[in-house]
Amino acid sequence: MKNLILPFVLLLTLVFSCRESDVDEGLEKTASYDVYISGKDNGDLCYWKNNVKHSLNYNLSPEEAPTKLFVDNNDVYVKGRYGFWKNGNYTTYRQASNSPSQFALDIFDFHVNNGEIYFVGYTWSNISSSTPAEFCYWKNGSKNILFTSTTAHNDFATITVFNSDVYIGANKDIGNVITGGYFKNSVFYPLSNATSFPQHTFVVSNDNQVYFSSIFFYKNLITGIETPITPTTYTRNYKPALDLNDVYINGGMDSYYKNSTYIYTANLSKPIIVDLKVKDENIYMIRMDPNNIEYKVYINNIETQSIQNLNFNSSFNNITVVKL
Repeated sequence: MKNLILPFVLLLTLVFSCRESDVDEGLEKTASYDVYISGKDNGDLCYWKNNVKHSLNYNLSPEEAPTKLFVDNNDVYVKGRYGFWKNGNYTTYRQASNSPSQFALDIFDFHVNNGEIYFVGYTWSNISSSTPAEFCYWKNGSKNILFTSTTAHNDFATITVFNSDVYIGANKDIGNVITGGYFKNSVFYPLSNATSFPQHTFVVSNDNQVYFSSIFFYKNLITGIETPITPTTYTRNYKPALDLNDVYINGGMDSYYKNSTYIYTANLSKPIIVDLKVKDENIYMIRMDPNNIEYKVYINNIETQSIQNLNFNSSFNNITVVKL
C-alpha cells in the first residue's frame, strides 16, 4: 500500500506545482504591460493608467481634449488641441514654439522621442490675409518650414521619428494638383496616385520599421514595398498600429486589418472602434456605441474598463500600451 501511496502523492505535488506555475506566469504576463487611456470624465480632462485616473491641469478653452499619449523615459505626454501636457502640466503650442501673438497656429500632430518634442502644422499672420501660411514642423521649439501655401489642406498631417529622421505625412500642391506623400526631413516624396483632393497621410514607426498609409494601401518606407488593402465603408482617418513587423489598420466598424488581411470582430453593443493598438499580438481597443453613450476598453475582446457619456462630456480617446 505504501508503494502505491507514495507515487500518488508525488503526482499530486507535481500537478499543483504546475498549476501554481501556470497562474504565476499568467499574472506575470498580465502585469508586464501598462495600459494608458486618454479622455474626459464628466468634463475633467484626464488619462487613466491601468484603470487609475490622473487629472490633467487645464482651465482655458472648453474645446480642448486630450488625445494621443506617449510614455517617454517615465514621463507621460498627452497631446491636446491647443497644447500638450507633460506629467499633468500644460504647455500651449504657442509657448512651445515661441510664436509671437500676431501669428496663428494650427497643430495637427505631436510626437515625443527620447525627450525631444515634435509637432506639425500651419502658422500664418493674423495681421495680413495675403501672407501665405507656412507648413512647418517644430523640434524642441525650433521651426522648420517645409513649404508655404495660400490654402490649407493638411488636416490629416502626421509626424514620427525613425533613426533620427523626421517623417511627416502631408499633402502638397504640385502644379495645382494636391498631392499626397511624405517628407523625410525636408525632402518631399509624392505618391504615384496623386488626386485633386487631400488624402489621408499617416506615418507611423516603431523600433523596427516606418510606414506610410492611406485608405487604399500602406507602404514600408525602408523597403519600399507597397501593400494594397480594400477599405470598408467605414474605413476613414485611422492611423495604423505596428507590432514588431506586423501592420494593423482600424476598419472603423467591427473590423480591422492585419497585414492587409481583413478581420471581422463583431460587438453588437459597441461596434465602432475608436482606437486600436497591438502589443505582442495582444489586441487593445477602445469601442463605443453608435449613439456615443458609452465607451469601453477591450483587451483581446475582454472588457476591462468603461465610461458612461450620458451628458456628452465623457470619453475614451486614445489607448497606449507600454511593455515593462
